[in-house]
Amino acid sequence: MDKSVLEFSTAVKKGVSVITCSVDPELCNKMIESVKKTIGTDFETIVFDNREKNLGICQVYNYCAQKSKYSYLCFIHEDIIMPSKNWGKTMVEFADKTPDCGIIGFAGCTIASKNFISWWWEYGKGRCRFYDPKYSGKAYSLDDLSYKYDNPANEEFAKVVTLDGLFLFVAKDVWKEYPFDEERIKGFHFYDADFSFRIALNRQNYVCLTSDIYHFSRGNYEKIYYEYARIFQKKWKKTLPFSVEKQKIRIIAETNNGFNFLIQSIRLGFTIKDSVKHFLEINGLFSIFVLLTIKIGEIIKKGIKFLTPYGIVKLWQRMKK
Repeated sequence: MDKSVLEFSTAVKKGVSVITCSVDPELCNKMIESVKKTIGTDFETIVFDNREKNLGICQVYNYCAQKSKYSYLCFIHEDIIMPSKNWGKTMVEFADKTPDCGIIGFAGCTIASKNFISWWWEYGKGRCRFYDPKYSGKAYSLDDLSYKYDNPANEEFAKVVTLDGLFLFVAKDVWKEYPFDEERIKGFHFYDADFSFRIALNRQNYVCLTSDIYHFSRGNYEKIYYEYARIFQKKWKKTLPFSVEKQKIRIIAETNNGFNFLIQSIRLGFTIKDSVKHFLEINGLFSIFVLLTIKIGEIIKKGIKFLTPYGIVKLWQRMKK
């Protein structure tokens, strides 16, 4: 495998190895220039040109991390700009004084459910500070970005379980103990959830809420994404759900999550039989009873609305049409 180191400083121990998997040299260079101006500590950048080899991101990241020379690793997408001064210094200092520190990122959630799809899906339990496109797809300027900020406790670093892969900052020793799973995760989806969840079982992950990050694309939630979601859910079935500080996860919300996952799977092309089978494997037979109770409750609730004077009038108007 080829590796090109585009920029590095001469420090011996403490510092950050900034690692990216690249298919667009122009975007990558812009990201590196922003890192150089703002990181605030000794660093190197390790860029893996993946245009020809098209390797899975777990394989690329493990390879580059093995070749790195600094005590901290920063896995970062190439379509990123880092505008805040001294973000690297801040993260190194926080990790140094936090013995159980796992990964630091800019977007994550405090709960991972049995039917986990993404950090933003989990019952409004997201913690984040970043800019990304206002609409789906890519952004081409700062005007095309919108600000995402969720910090209800006004924290500088918030505890989370899983993290988004746009930016993952971790001690090299932690990565060595819990490397990316390149055996199961072959492509470019769910590497971040799997990596961060595994570490969350043994250490504490955090979202940094003191610095900004610009991300110029959004993920695509297509069939292959759901295929890897299934791999993740099955792999961690015995451990999920999992949360920060033992937050309760309501079985109704969990079952609804599973049902929504089932419906979306069918829409994306999975067979009904296969989708139901996966739902039962993750949620168990009891979930059918819970789901029936939920749906019957929804029907009754809608029926009660029609028994009100307003509901009767609306029903009469529809019948007249």
